[in-house]
Amino acid sequence: MGNLLFILWVGFSLAFIIMLIITIVKAVTKQKVKTSLISTGILFGAGLLCFIGGIASVPSNDDDYTVEKNDSTEISDADTTGENSDEDSNEKKELRLGETLKVGGAEVTVTNAEFVQSDNEYSTPEKGNILKVSYKFKNNGEERFLATDDVFNLTVDNETQKNFFGMDDTNDGFSEFLNTNNTVSGYTYFDVPDAEEYKAEMNFDPHLETYKADWIIKKSDIS
Repeated sequence: MGNLLFILWVGFSLAFIIMLIITIVKAVTKQKVKTSLISTGILFGAGLLCFIGGIASVPSNDDDYTVEKNDSTEISDADTTGENSDEDSNEKKELRLGETLKVGGAEVTVTNAEFVQSDNEYSTPEKGNILKVSYKFKNNGEERFLATDDVFNLTVDNETQKNFFGMDDTNDGFSEFLNTNNTVSGYTYFDVPDAEEYKAEMNFDPHLETYKADWIIKKSDIS
C-alpha cells in the first residue's frame, strides 16, 4: 500500500504543479481562474492525503525489528542493544545459526550450513571447501517483497567469499516475489577456506528501508 500511495502522490504532485502553472498564466492574462483554482486545490488536497497515508504505512522499526531466538523467545531492539538501546533501531543485529530476524513485515532465517563435496569431477573449490548455506524468508506484511539470496554475503575475517558455481545442482540460488503469508527457502554454495567461524551478512531492503544483520556460523554448528 505504501508504494502505491507514493506513486499516487508523485502523480498528484505533478498534476498540481501543471495546474498551478495554468492558473497563474490565466491570472496574468486576466482569464477566468475559478475552475482552475478549484482543480488546483483538489489536486493539492489529494496529494497531501497520499503523502500522509504513505508516511503512516511505513512499518515501525521499534515494533518490527526483533530477533527470535532458538528457544522461540523474542527480544526487542532495546534488549539486543543493551546500553546502546537509544541508538538507531536499524543498528546491525548479530544472530546465531537458526535464529530468525523479523524486519519490515518479513521473517528472515539462516537455517542451516553444511560442508558438501563437489558433484562435478571437473570442478573443485580453490580454497578447499564448499559451504552450502540455506535461508528462509516469510512475508508477514501486507505488501509483497523480493526475497533473494543476493541480500547475503559470506565472509571470513571480514573477507568476502566467492560463490561456488561448479556444482551440477541447478537449484541453488533463488529470487522470488513473496505475497502475504508466503514463504520461500533456498541455498547457495560458497568456496571457503577452513575457519572456526563464518559470517552470513545481510543487507535487506523490503520496503525502501534497509536492515542489516549478521548470522554467525561456527564451525561446530556446521553439519
